[in-house]
Amino acid sequence: MRILILSRSENIHADAVADYCKQYAIIERINYDFDTSAQGKMPVVSFGKNVPSEPCAVFVHHPRVSCQNEWFEDEIERKLFVVSWSSTKEWMEAKFSSALWVNYPSANQRSRNILRQVQIANSIGLETPETIFTNDVSRLRIFADKSTVVIKQGNLGVHIDGKRILTSIVDIDSISAGMLQGCPCLFQKYVPKQFELRIHVIGETVLTCKIDSQASSKTRIDWRNYDIENTPHAAYSLNDAISKQCVLLTKRMGLEFGVIDMVVTPQGQHVFLECNAQGHWIWIEELTGLPITRTLCEHILNSSA
Repeated sequence: MRILILSRSENIHADAVADYCKQYAIIERINYDFDTSAQGKMPVVSFGKNVPSEPCAVFVHHPRVSCQNEWFEDEIERKLFVVSWSSTKEWMEAKFSSALWVNYPSANQRSRNILRQVQIANSIGLETPETIFTNDVSRLRIFADKSTVVIKQGNLGVHIDGKRILTSIVDIDSISAGMLQGCPCLFQKYVPKQFELRIHVIGETVLTCKIDSQASSKTRIDWRNYDIENTPHAAYSLNDAISKQCVLLTKRMGLEFGVIDMVVTPQGQHVFLECNAQGHWIWIEELTGLPITRTLCEHILNSSA
């Protein structure tokens, strides 16, 4: 069997999948960070009537196109290069329609919409934070009332060199009408935390990590302000009802693989925050022993069964 991987050259998650699966399958890989390649060493792609047989499965993990600006005489040439190589993923999705995609690029793109995620979560009975996406400060203040409110990136896929956009508590009174009007933002009412869960849904399998984010002042609002030494991670047994809801949510988003962030409140409520279709997992596997890579790869390899 053949497995195609679409990623970037320094992606340790794609490396882990390739290393496991190459024991049982032929691995082909396209890395989209062309700025690390010689200009004359581009992958060869062809989609049309006479093309090689399609792979049994395609694993997609952050295949963002990048290139060296000095290759191009003007900005239009550079943009055409990026758009052309980005569109290869759409062509592959259309051409390799009978392959198992983990995940379809189009599903990854749609999954970035947090409001859509919240709607799906609500429809299957999961608790969610109260959420608003707006550039109207008066509506924001009515929404906030006297509650603590956080601002989120909203999983928009923004890439800023050397910077991350993390969840932060905001002072609503400090936001002016002019400041917000030019940039609609995602706001949610803050959910108090006892601890947090990182839930890896792979097909029908659910592997859950408990993150004791409240043990460190750095991670209490957003555990991605990493303080690994002071933030215990452990394998966690999620109850069957919520596990089934997580599998259902992932399927309704059109995903084979999704990483769900969830809060457990001091009262024991499980509150859905978001599902990342391109989530990272290696550090959790190393800290907890959860067999995430093996489970993911066996799901991919079983596509030929």
